[in-house]
Amino acid sequence: MALRRATARRFLIMLAALAAVLVTPAFASAKSNLQVGFLDNAYAGTYPTQFWADAKQLDVGFMRWDMQWGEMAVTRPANPRNPEDPAYHFAQTDQFVTTAAAHGLQDRVMFTLWKTPTWATKAKSAKATQMPNLTDWRNFVAACATRYSGTYIPPGSTTPLPRVTSWETWNEPNASFAFQPQRKNGKFVSPANYVKLLNALKSEVNKAVSFKPTFVAGALYKQGNPGNPGPIQFMQGMKAAGAKFDVLSMHPYNNTPRLGLKDGIGQSTQTPRFVGVGNFQTFITRANQIFGKKYPIWVTEIGWATPAAGKTQYTVSPAQQAQFAYESIMRFRQLPQVEKMVWFLVRDNVPKPGAWYTTGLQKADGTNKPSFNSWISAADKLRPSPIR
Repeated sequence: MALRRATARRFLIMLAALAAVLVTPAFASAKSNLQVGFLDNAYAGTYPTQFWADAKQLDVGFMRWDMQWGEMAVTRPANPRNPEDPAYHFAQTDQFVTTAAAHGLQDRVMFTLWKTPTWATKAKSAKATQMPNLTDWRNFVAACATRYSGTYIPPGSTTPLPRVTSWETWNEPNASFAFQPQRKNGKFVSPANYVKLLNALKSEVNKAVSFKPTFVAGALYKQGNPGNPGPIQFMQGMKAAGAKFDVLSMHPYNNTPRLGLKDGIGQSTQTPRFVGVGNFQTFITRANQIFGKKYPIWVTEIGWATPAAGKTQYTVSPAQQAQFAYESIMRFRQLPQVEKMVWFLVRDNVPKPGAWYTTGLQKADGTNKPSFNSWISAADKLRPSPIR
């Protein structure tokens, strides 16, 4: 009798397991090597103690840090390849990489270099989005790479700054609000210009360090329009211009935020109107076809905004944000080529005139949104994070 009960119990357990697989097919075969993290210069730079306490709770395994050239060198350095030139402002970046390493994230920080200073472009508008002078760009990259090579000892210190091993060129270069010019004489020139920056960065970093860095290319905006190429067309331009990189990066923000992971489903598998989480497999497939190689994919920026005073468009409810954050991690965990997912903001920006963002897992006052805990629930299902 006991044997029959044991056999029946095993059979019921087997049926329950099978039912679970059938009910949740999307996440049943998920892998566990995805690393998740954040981009939040404002919070990390202003309140580093709270930021890193939150990062530990959130089980981060990777961090992105924006190296905004126009803010780091407002005036032209006299010795631009020298990281000690007084025109450079590296203090917050030094603090970030040092604290990241102290928290177990050595070699798990990616720099994104972009935003042109007014003195580094000949363009009439002289905006931060303009294609910079290539020599000035090379000099800035060389200074950054030397400082974060793992061997550079800053004045007043006895130990080198931690090295940074991952380098991303520009941010959303296929979007006119982030990179110009996009067109010239009726043809797209942004892919070829971008590749000049990409390959120059690769060359300068390789000269400055003694290890093999990871070069991240793309940081692609989700869609195109008549004035700028979409991600598929931009990748074709990168290929034609001879882009050299190790990892391809993408920012699959939703067009219709409330649709969550369903946004993008049903689009063309060759020329999608935009790339969201819902049709991210299309992006991967097309990238593999264009480059003739399966590059690792890093989602170096994503997020859903929640409503706030003066911020109601393109938002989702806090409950929806929590659901979509969890589901995004689970979805990207399932895709074999996707290695990293970076969420934009731990904490909402403080409201201000102009652009400010509410994609954080916390409100601007530090109150946790429901997504803070849903993120932890998802991150707990990944490979254990090294953060401490």
